[in-house]
Amino acid sequence: MVRKRLGLAALLVTGGLIALAPAAGTAGEEAKTGTVRIGLAATLFRDTPDALVQTMLRPFKSLMESQTGLSGDLVPCVKPDELGQQLKDDKLQLAVFNGIEFAWARQKTPELTPLMLAVNHQKYLRAYVVVRDDCGAAKLCDLKGKSLALPRRTREHCHVYLERRCGAAGKEPKDFFGKMTAPANMEVAVDAVVNGEIDAVLIDGCFLAWYEQRKPARFARLKVIEKSEEFPAAIVAYCANALDEATLRRFREGMLSAKDNPRGVQLMTLCQMTSFEPVPDDYDKLLKDIAKAYPPPGKKKDEK
Repeated sequence: MVRKRLGLAALLVTGGLIALAPAAGTAGEEAKTGTVRIGLAATLFRDTPDALVQTMLRPFKSLMESQTGLSGDLVPCVKPDELGQQLKDDKLQLAVFNGIEFAWARQKTPELTPLMLAVNHQKYLRAYVVVRDDCGAAKLCDLKGKSLALPRRTREHCHVYLERRCGAAGKEPKDFFGKMTAPANMEVAVDAVVNGEIDAVLIDGCFLAWYEQRKPARFARLKVIEKSEEFPAAIVAYCANALDEATLRRFREGMLSAKDNPRGVQLMTLCQMTSFEPVPDDYDKLLKDIAKAYPPPGKKKDEK
């Protein structure tokens, strides 16, 4: 059952590491001294002030060091479409992608290899459009001109889903809806729908499950009118030959075992995540399916 609310920015820590990277030094030099250089997609930090990013990364420094014995430099806020190339060019040795962005990056850089998932309760992600049970809307298009809450730090797959669904109607979300609000968190946003203050909310499945458990009476006054396809979870990835096999194994095994270590669990809780998990057998298929349903920006759905 879901016990923690998840902000998108919190999930960025799912694969993140250590302290901010210094400008000096190359990836090769760092690798020789046992330091791993890791990039994080900028979209993992959506709606997150720089000061908060710094604060959120601190517990992960302790988690990684205690679990793997490795040190590392963290390079935050890298443009998602540049992460893959930086891995290929050995400017980074590991990178943390939102799953959908990794699917796009693999199309440009097939050498990218998933190392492990970064999970907050759910390995498969969905976006949900939720309204009050007495609302006449039956699908997203029925909400045209209505009000929508899109909470701050909403995870990236929800944004991609909303932009593409509204785009199919020839509109950007801000033009499709009569009003869009950005509540401070998902609980406030869903409560506003229950209270009749706003017509609909877009949230992810992790929080929807939390709300059902925490507020069953209020949840009963809601209905889901649309849910997205399954999106892949966030992923820690690398490029062949960037790290030796022993270092990769040490990193992977150490982080996978964090959920079995009381201190690791405590630190992951501070990072608002639950575990690192092995890459499932169907992950490649999921990447291909989601990239087909949601092509990279600028590419049409039917393009190969």
